[in-house]
Amino acid sequence: MKFRIKVQTEDGREWWEDYAKDIPDAQQWAESTIETFNATLRPREKSRKLLAVEILDESNEKHHRWTKRTGGMSVPFRGSTVDLMFCERCGITGKKYGMSGTVKIDSKYRKKVFQECHTAIAEMGKR
Repeated sequence: MKFRIKVQTEDGREWWEDYAKDIPDAQQWAESTIETFNATLRPREKSRKLLAVEILDESNEKHHRWTKRTGGMSVPFRGSTVDLMFCERCGITGKKYGMSGTVKIDSKYRKKVFQECHTAIAEMGKR
C-alpha cells in the first residue's frame, strides 16, 4: 500500500511523508508510529501530531498475498508437515513449514522475477 501522512510539530511546522508498506490499515499504522515517536523523543526533538493520512494506492504490489490451498489442512511432505500455499494475485505456489510465517516458493518459481508479486504477474503474462 502506498500512502502519505501529514504531520505537524508543536511549533506549527507541517509536511507530508510518503510510505510504501505492506500493512492492512494506514491510519492505525500512522497513529501508532507518531505515538511511538513522541514517546521516545530525544533532546531537541519536537513532538509531532498526525493531521492526515492519504491513501495513494491500495495494492501491496511487491508482496505476495498467500492463501492456503488445502482448506485449512496441513499435509505431510518429505518428513515435514507443510501448508500448501498460493498467491491470490499472481498464482505462484509455495509451502509454509510448521508454525513459521515464511512461505518457501516452489522450485518451479525459483527465478528472481517470482520473488515479488508485481514482477511475477508480468512474467506469468508472458506465458
